[in-house]
Amino acid sequence: MPITGPGSYVSTLNLFLPHYEQVNTTLGASGPLLLRNPNGPVPPTLNRANLETWRNDLQLQHTAIEGQINDWEIAGADLRDMKVALHLRGGQFNDKVRAQLAGTHFERALPILPQPQDGQAIFMKAMDDISTLWAKINAATGIPGFTAPLLVLGGYALADFDTALGLLRVQFQTTARAEFLVSFKIEERNGTQNLVYPTLKTYRVAVPTYFAEGSPLVLTLPKLSPDPGSTPDPVNATGVWNVPTLQAKITWTLSLATDLEKYEVRWAPGSTYQAENEVVIGTVAAGAPLEFFTAQGLGQVGAVSVFKVYVLTTTGNERGSNVVKITRP
Repeated sequence: MPITGPGSYVSTLNLFLPHYEQVNTTLGASGPLLLRNPNGPVPPTLNRANLETWRNDLQLQHTAIEGQINDWEIAGADLRDMKVALHLRGGQFNDKVRAQLAGTHFERALPILPQPQDGQAIFMKAMDDISTLWAKINAATGIPGFTAPLLVLGGYALADFDTALGLLRVQFQTTARAEFLVSFKIEERNGTQNLVYPTLKTYRVAVPTYFAEGSPLVLTLPKLSPDPGSTPDPVNATGVWNVPTLQAKITWTLSLATDLEKYEVRWAPGSTYQAENEVVIGTVAAGAPLEFFTAQGLGQVGAVSVFKVYVLTTTGNERGSNVVKITRP
């Protein structure tokens, strides 16, 4: 199949590698076939082993990307749970102060409680505010009708709050690092792909210089690009946040391609879809319901994710839909 996107590099290499092996076998003592390196002067030539190494690297890189996406989603879910828990305690603190210290300057100093979907700066400022105010209340003396320390439901104390706040601070860092590593590993994959394409192009140019025009090895050269006019029409995709499943629901129109093989749902990190960074997150067989559920990149309230639905044909050609942007409410 031709190279039509990041997901097709491995399968395309799997077609070129046996062809290259047969070329070397046919050349015999005149071989193996060496290619001038189109990626730079070092090394000056490339061979089949280089392609095999890149194929193996890409397989590992695809797996690493999936694993890192899982780590990011897990970290995001943990972050959300920790923010919800601390938000609850912050609300209990505010209620307790209003009940036991009404009319005092402590009540007037209460911060406005943020929402769990608020960003780190807004959320942490309010929680730090609560921590410092709580410490001042515990240190205060001579307040009629109040005896320090202040405790909220279940005997939850300032020390418990500060411990949870410290863990949340670390979790923000953990989640940010996990998100960064998704993009980093995608760029690692892209680096390998950038070596592959020009090398395969060089291979297709080189083979006909060793074998006659009608030779089986020339006639069976794997394709690197789709044939003109063979690209299927795109489908129109839409997406909404599905409350019952706590996932995004992506739907699309039926492809009319007669050689339809399947649909692929792809995602790219960030709020702007960049095809070079896309990752396949699911496949839907031809004839199956035209819908896909995912929480990819939507682990937190307010998160934004972008998707496309690709039509893939039995000849290996593909076409992407419009970009679907979903925001988790």
